[in-house]
This record gives sequence, structure tokens and C-alpha cells, in this order.
Amino acid sequence: MLKLVIFDMDGLLFDTETVTCRAFLEKGKEWGLEPTREQYIEFLGCNAEAICKKYYVFFGDDIDAEELFRQVGERKMEIIQKEGIGVKKGVRELLDYLESKGIPKAVASGSSQEMIEDNVRRTGLWGRFDYMLSTENVKRGKPYPDAFLEICKKSGVKPEEALVLEDAENGVKAAIAGQIPVINVPDVLELPEELKEQCVAVVDSLEEVIHLMETSGLC
Repeated sequence: MLKLVIFDMDGLLFDTETVTCRAFLEKGKEWGLEPTREQYIEFLGCNAEAICKKYYVFFGDDIDAEELFRQVGERKMEIIQKEGIGVKKGVRELLDYLESKGIPKAVASGSSQEMIEDNVRRTGLWGRFDYMLSTENVKRGKPYPDAFLEICKKSGVKPEEALVLEDAENGVKAAIAGQIPVINVPDVLELPEELKEQCVAVVDSLEEVIHLMETSGLC
């Protein structure tokens, strides 16, 4: 019986990956670099520490990775404040459904705790999650399962009694590593076939998750 649903945030709850990619490309060019969308894709599901490490790989050891990361985040917030933030299809309907079933809900994201809370407030979803946890607040970020397992621990739920909803490869790998069932809802990039086969399902939107729960016996 399902006792907990853990949501990723960027690309799963909110249409923020396109905004962050735009900010990365803009700031990288301002710095005289040659940033690419392919480089950005490698950041998906990563926390700040992991992204900064990739900056060194892409742009050399002399790059001020922490400052570039800060400026990309600042530019992202400028865009969101000016243009708003999109909520992904099916989010509110799925939250309504889980609440009707009395199933707790959590967010586990590679974004900072401040960013998670700001996005949830900005989209009118404050109060709809029982837990919100940044992977920066655990020992290891995705693809390690630390954040998911910490939420399960706080909830008093066994990993096999939870369900993770993830759009990105690193998040799916983290759920699998934690032996937590996972449904993939692709955003920027589809999963490799070998990972798809390890998911409960791969669906086009969160709207489909409700039907899946009803018909698969998850709820």
C-alpha cells in the first residue's frame, strides 16, 4: 500500500529547466565562455556542488565556479520574477487526488532549500507538501538516494512503501539505488532504455499518474 509520494521539483513540478538553461547560456556567454545545451543537460538532477564540479570540467580549473553558479541562479530568479513560473500539467490534480487518499507528499530537489520554498510559495502550492528537502542538506546528492531515504525516515515509511516521481536520469537512478519504486515523467531528455525498464512506468505527464495509481493497485 502506498504511504508516501516524493516529487522532484525542477522539470517535474515546475517548468524551470528551460529557464535555468536560458540563464546558464546567457551568463556563460557574458563570461566569454561557450556554454551549450548539451552541457546543461549534464546538470539535470545535480545539486550546487556537483554542478560546480562540472563547470571546472567544461571551462577549466581557473573558472570561478561558485560565482558563475551564483550569477546563473540570480539570472534565473530575475526571469522568474519577470515572467513567472509554469506549473507542469497535472500537478494540482495529482495533489488533490493524493490528499483525497490521505497520502503524504514530499519534495526532494537538487535546488537550494530557499529556492524550493520560493517556488512552492510563488506557485500557490505552499502547505500542500508534508516535507521539502534539498539534496544540499544530506551527505550526497542525486544519483545517490540520500534525500529520498531521509524523507522516508522522517515520514516513518519504508522505501518500498513510497513512490518517487522524477523527470531526470539522476533522480531515477537515485530512486533505484534506494530501492524506491519510481515513475518517470520525461521533461528535457528521455531515459536510456535500461533505466526505463527499471521504472514502474514512464508517462507523458503527471495527469497519467492518477490513472496509473487507480489501475495498478498502487493506492
